[in-house]
Amino acid sequence: MADAHSRFLVGLALSVLNGLLSSVGFILQRKAQLLSEPCQCIEVWQVRLIWAVGIALYILAAVPDAFAYALVPQLVCTTVACGRLVLVTILAHSFLEEQVQRRAVIGIFLCSIGTAVCLVYGPRSADIEVAMLEDGPYHAQLWMYFGVGLALLVTLLSVDHAAWTKARHGLHYAVLPLATGLAFALEKVLNTELGYLRAPRSPQEALQAPLWCGMVASIGVLGLTDFYLSVRGAATMPVQFFVPASFAFGTALQFFQSVVIFDEFAAMTPARAALSSSGAILALIGALLIQPPSLEALWVKDFGVQDVELASFVAEAGRQLNSLSDCAGDCQQDDDE
Repeated sequence: MADAHSRFLVGLALSVLNGLLSSVGFILQRKAQLLSEPCQCIEVWQVRLIWAVGIALYILAAVPDAFAYALVPQLVCTTVACGRLVLVTILAHSFLEEQVQRRAVIGIFLCSIGTAVCLVYGPRSADIEVAMLEDGPYHAQLWMYFGVGLALLVTLLSVDHAAWTKARHGLHYAVLPLATGLAFALEKVLNTELGYLRAPRSPQEALQAPLWCGMVASIGVLGLTDFYLSVRGAATMPVQFFVPASFAFGTALQFFQSVVIFDEFAAMTPARAALSSSGAILALIGALLIQPPSLEALWVKDFGVQDVELASFVAEAGRQLNSLSDCAGDCQQDDDE
């Protein structure tokens, strides 16, 4: 029991660390953009350094996130992810002088209360120690769920591309957020299941663990799929609609996975289960109310719809470098004059 408690505390700390690193990284990227738009004729290398540090922190945040999902119940990780938006809003207000609207203040309050309730009364990691002895899938129902979800994801992608080709934008607006949320949820269901499998201790053992290696590869593929859908959503529909819709659906699916697939409420009393569920729902509602106005346009490309999307930095890098190059040109022209 002591080991399970320690495991929970370590996983929770890693989840909080992920939120801290990704939030600070995002704020630094936003700061770099503010320094280059409009051009303030400061040293270009300084802006690039700030942006690069933000990128590095954001990428680094992916490591504790992956371990956190494998160490603590999925409901806890999902609720903490909602609370991360509170930190982003506070940092943006403190260091970027972003205005916080009344709606965001209400969202911060609800999200903070919901996260605290879920952490106090939510599920723990007491059963994972036994699960770590398993060499095969610990939750048999996961594979049926994953198969159905993967088939649904392929169907949604086909419908979305067909709808876009035939200019049926209403169907496109309905399908793409669902596909994005589903891709992210399927990625995280495999990430959580890894915590219930015996991890290879060496490359030789990895060759003898095709299930574990296959799940790791699938997580990578689904992460790239989520990135592709996020960029597609940012390019084809209003961010103010796409981000909340895909975030809400993906988070709701993770709540479903925690209760039905991983049975995280099994060892809890009805009162604790009710409080934990209420806290998670309250945190989600609060997160949906938090939308800092000047950060919305960058949310998909920089901050990710659900979580860390490393490949999004490739597209953002080109845009930032072009902006910095324009700024350098304007400064040089002023010096010549």
